[in-house]
Amino acid sequence: MIETNKMENLISIGELARLTGITTHTLRVWEKRYGTPCSQRLPSGHRRYPKEDVPRLRAIAKALESGYRASKVVSGTLEELHGLMGLKPLMDTKLNPKGENPNSSNELLIERWIKAIHGFDDDSLIQSFYDQWNKNGPLNFIIDYMVPLIERVGNGWESGELTISQEHFATECITSFLTSKWRQLNIRKEGWTIMMATLPGETQCLGLLMAAVIASLSGGKIIYLGPDTPLKDIIETAKNQKPEVLCFSVSCILNPLDTEEKISKISSELKNKAKIVCGGKGTPENFPGVNKIEDFKLFNKWLKNFEEKLEARV
Repeated sequence: MIETNKMENLISIGELARLTGITTHTLRVWEKRYGTPCSQRLPSGHRRYPKEDVPRLRAIAKALESGYRASKVVSGTLEELHGLMGLKPLMDTKLNPKGENPNSSNELLIERWIKAIHGFDDDSLIQSFYDQWNKNGPLNFIIDYMVPLIERVGNGWESGELTISQEHFATECITSFLTSKWRQLNIRKEGWTIMMATLPGETQCLGLLMAAVIASLSGGKIIYLGPDTPLKDIIETAKNQKPEVLCFSVSCILNPLDTEEKISKISSELKNKAKIVCGGKGTPENFPGVNKIEDFKLFNKWLKNFEEKLEARV
């Protein structure tokens, strides 16, 4: 029986939902699946929840908005969630002590990054990547910062503003950062798998790395083969590892007919046992058996729907 002096620290599921913005249905599902939030029974049989769990659940809601999967964050402590998302500054009433406008355009920050690239200043560039990752979460970091930065670097190289050395420097910094992040999110995963590669002749990997970050937010374990993977190795690895999803990043440097031929070969050899997902400007239009996904937000949504269908089969 619950002690009377503890009753004032317990609230109903409806009140918990109101305070956290998480629906009562979702809270019940989490309690059943993950054992949290943990309810207590009143003598009447009604459930009550500890009020002290409200900040942690609010942090979970913020993490979900930023692209994290429930399976990764629901059981986390408040401290772990703060470390994952960098939420502690968001809860500080002295946020933005310098008076900066949090809604100002991202273009100014990206131009600061371009300035760092001009000066080969990897320390400040990568530290700023970490800051924005912690502040915005993986999904928004990719969509709002990495995509426009990579486009800006490409345009700078084409116009002659950036030298080949500076473009290579920027690519290396981005590659190093994204690789460390998706691998960190990919550890200790079990269950279904997603294999990621580029087709033979495709040496650009930044699109694939950004896709790997988004994929690492799902429950799937990533098998990352990287750029310019020989066709026979893609097929052999897929046959041996049996991934549920094959993901390819396709740029416009590849011949469209060659791309279609290679994807057809992969699909035929695997007998359509894996879903094929392609993104990038070189992805064939209306190609049978290929899920063409236009952007990373849609890719995140597609993975979420795919995972829900997998869970429904269990």
